[in-house]
Amino acid sequence: MMSDPPSRPRGDRNTSWFVLQRSLAIVRRLLRGPATKQELLEAVRLVVGPEAYSASETAATHALKNDRAALAAHLGIQVAFDRSLGCYRLASLGETPWLDLDDNALAAIATIHAAFASGGPEAERVRAFLDQIRALLPPERLTRTRRPAVSILLRDLDEQPVAPRVLDTVQRAIAERRRLGFRYSASTPAEREPRYHEVEPHEIVFRDGHYYLECFALYSRGEPRGEITHNQYRRLRLQGIVDDDMLRVLPERLPPGRPRRRSYPVRYRLAAPAVHHGVSRHFTDMQVEKLADGAALVAGTTYDPWGAARTLLHYGDSCTVLGGDEVLREMRKLVTAMAKNYGLLAFEDP
Repeated sequence: MMSDPPSRPRGDRNTSWFVLQRSLAIVRRLLRGPATKQELLEAVRLVVGPEAYSASETAATHALKNDRAALAAHLGIQVAFDRSLGCYRLASLGETPWLDLDDNALAAIATIHAAFASGGPEAERVRAFLDQIRALLPPERLTRTRRPAVSILLRDLDEQPVAPRVLDTVQRAIAERRRLGFRYSASTPAEREPRYHEVEPHEIVFRDGHYYLECFALYSRGEPRGEITHNQYRRLRLQGIVDDDMLRVLPERLPPGRPRRRSYPVRYRLAAPAVHHGVSRHFTDMQVEKLADGAALVAGTTYDPWGAARTLLHYGDSCTVLGGDEVLREMRKLVTAMAKNYGLLAFEDP
């Protein structure tokens, strides 16, 4: 049976191998961002071992200084002390590339970079991350990170950005799995005045160019309808959440899992031109029946009749909704309102 290797003697902290280990640990920590002296020492001890630096602060500081000098002398890596921050930072990684990737990985970077070049969800963070990766690559490989094979459109269509405090509060409630309270300004005529809502927040979704909060709505209150119990899933535009004193993460924790979502049937007929290249998978549990004239009957389920009707509206006159009741009712409301807007027919409200 093999015995454990002997512990490292205290006297060999300055061997070339030990200095190299410490130096690489310093670079690894500073790639994450600036760090204080204490944070650097702790990071190195975590990677290399508690014996990496002496317990004496004076000796540890001297060793850290020597490690910085070794990085500069042998690898051209400059670790500078930023007095304004009181932290060490990577001033230069030298001329030696620290990372290389195969062509498929570089093509993926190019695709992501192009998708977020002009905006999109979390665009600043994504671009900063890609810049970090590209800074580690060999110069001759960088050109491959600028040639996307496919363009993905992730445009942010909102006229006004989400208020930073709204985004931070919602993200914190989701991360901590706590209830969220806020006033919400809805777009419906019946709710022009913001109502107070309490919800169980689950995720932020970027969809069709807009930011939504997917949540389980508990209740809302406000004029003119007083308090209303919802107990249903809702998708709320983040821009509708009012940035005021009522916006807060509440102490109540979310229960394990998620409440069961109600599903709704949806059935529709697609004309032949709409299925020439296949039937898009908009809904769950979809079943498709091809007809002799090239058309198709489609059945599936949705959690959102309101959204399902607007999705099917994209087909124009190539789609006829046949059911279920909730989706058909929503589509009839949409078509009736559009016909009235264009003065085509004097419909009665469905």
